[in-house]
Amino acid sequence: MFNHRIRIFSSLLIAFIIVNLYGRLSTTPFISPIEADNIKNLLSSLKFNPNSITRLFTIDFGLTNNNSTIKQLNNQNNASVDFTKISTKPTQPIIVQTPNLGVSTNPTTKPCTGQTCLTPTILIPTTKITPTKIPTKIPTNIPKPTNTPKPTKVPTPPPITSDIRPGTSLMTIFQEVGKRACIPAALLMAFKTEETEERFKNDSATTIKIYNTYGWWQTGAGDPCYGYCYNTATGFVPSDSVSAGTHCWGGAGGADLKIMGLLQISEEEETLTRKYTKKTLPNNIDRRVFFDNALIFAIATNNRIGVTPKSCTVWTDDEVQIAAEKHYGSCYISATRDYCNEVLKLYKQYR
Repeated sequence: MFNHRIRIFSSLLIAFIIVNLYGRLSTTPFISPIEADNIKNLLSSLKFNPNSITRLFTIDFGLTNNNSTIKQLNNQNNASVDFTKISTKPTQPIIVQTPNLGVSTNPTTKPCTGQTCLTPTILIPTTKITPTKIPTKIPTNIPKPTNTPKPTKVPTPPPITSDIRPGTSLMTIFQEVGKRACIPAALLMAFKTEETEERFKNDSATTIKIYNTYGWWQTGAGDPCYGYCYNTATGFVPSDSVSAGTHCWGGAGGADLKIMGLLQISEEEETLTRKYTKKTLPNNIDRRVFFDNALIFAIATNNRIGVTPKSCTVWTDDEVQIAAEKHYGSCYISATRDYCNEVLKLYKQYR
C-alpha cells in the first residue's frame, strides 16, 4: 500500500514539472522565435530508456532492507512484532532532475529587427481630474423675438389760422401740402407745369408770398392776370376782385366752371372738398391762393383714384396716370398729345 502511494505521488510530481516547464516555454512573450525553434528541436531530440521509465514507476529506490522486513512481517502469522527493530531512518527522496535545456526561465527581451524599439510611456496624471458637473438648474426660457416695430406715424401739422400760408417757393408750398394730404410734391409740380407751364417757378420769395396770402386779389397787392385770378373759360376777372371785369385773355370757351388758380381748380371742387380742407384751413379757403389751390387739388385727387397710395412721397405709374385721367377727364388731348403720359413724364423728371 505504501509503495502504491509513492508511485502515484511521483507520477503527479513529474507530470507537474513537465507541464509547468512546457507552459512557461510556450506562453512567455520574451522568447524569440529562433529560441523557441531551438527548444522544440531539443525536446524532440530527447530519448528516454523505456526500462528506466519502468523502473521509475516501480518505486524501487534501494529500500531492499525495508522490503524484506515488511515481507517478514507479512509471513509471521499473528506473531508479535518488535517495531523497535524496524529502521525509522527516513529514506532518501528521489530527485528527478530535469534536463538542462540551456534556456533561462527569466524572460528575455525581444530583439528588434529593422527598426528602433520604442518603449511606450505610461502617462500618469499628476492632477486629479474632476468631472464637470452637469448643471441641474433648468435653463431660462428662450426669449421670444420682439415684433418688428411699426414706423412712427408722422404727426399731422397743426391747423393754419393765418392768412399767410406756409412756403416761400412753389416746391416748398407743395411740400407743405404733401405733409397734410399724402401726395408727392413732385406730382403737384408736374400737374402745375402741365396746367400753367413755367410761371412762378423762379419768382422771388417776396412775390410768392403775395400770391400765397388769403385776399390778395382784394387788396390789390398782386396782378389778377399774372396770378391766375380770372375765369379760364371766359378770361375775365371775377366781380369780388379790385380788378373785376378785367379781361386777361381770350378764354378757353366751353362751360363756365369758374376754373382759376395754379392747378386750375373749379368752384365745384373747392366746395365739395371743403369738409376735408377745414381740418387744415378752418377759417377760410380760396383756390386763388397758391397753398389753398394745391391742397384742394391733393384732396380731390386722393378721392378720385379710389385707393389709398402705398406711399405719400412716391406714387406708382398707375396711380399717377389714374390721377391725371380723373383730373383732366381723359388722357386724350390731341392726336399727338396724351395728357396722362405727359404728367407721368414730368413727375419722373421732378422726382
